[in-house]
Amino acid sequence: TITVSIHTMMMMNKNLFTALFVGLVTLLGAATAFTTAPAAATKSFSTALGPVARNGLVYEDVEYGSGRRVLPGDSILCYYKGTYTTTTNNNKGGNPFFGNVGAQSQTVTFDETPPGEPMEFVIGQGQVIPGWDLGICGNVELDIPPMNIGGDRKLLIPSALAYGESGAGNGVIPPNQDLEFQIAVLNAQRKGGISMNMRLGGYAVVAGFAVTVLGTGWFVLHNL
Repeated sequence: TITVSIHTMMMMNKNLFTALFVGLVTLLGAATAFTTAPAAATKSFSTALGPVARNGLVYEDVEYGSGRRVLPGDSILCYYKGTYTTTTNNNKGGNPFFGNVGAQSQTVTFDETPPGEPMEFVIGQGQVIPGWDLGICGNVELDIPPMNIGGDRKLLIPSALAYGESGAGNGVIPPNQDLEFQIAVLNAQRKGGISMNMRLGGYAVVAGFAVTVLGTGWFVLHNL
């Protein structure tokens, strides 16, 4: 009888140990799922817009535009809006298994053109961040098509093609921050050669010289 009781107790302890082990594994699996789920969602955000170039730039055409394509060196007129997303962790208990539970995402608008006041600049000449030059002018080697006049495009620009480790605006854009822009190109004009003001100035000099020569000739002829 004593032998049977000891055997029964050993079986009960074994079953209890098995139940505790299974419960612990289940709890760890649930904690891992809670911890990794937000990371997967964050990763999918970077590809949510559209095609991803080899340098990490993501683009999506909201409207293609019916005008000609934008070329490097064009002076373009555009509206834009710049945003980025931050994540706030509300887990103040310090629980390592539920570190991302309660995390909240917030979209911050750091720059935007006012209505009726589009921005004008030369594209493809390094006047703006590399992500803009590539995202607007395109790049054949990276399979990024150029925008057209009248086009509207969203860009998700990795920090390496934006402001990198330094950030910008005295903390307005944090270091190593990916940025999202929506850009609408209203017009694009070629820049280069002799400007219109310089041409008009040249015409004025030539005309003045011609008047001087004719006046001098008339004076000489009438005083011979």
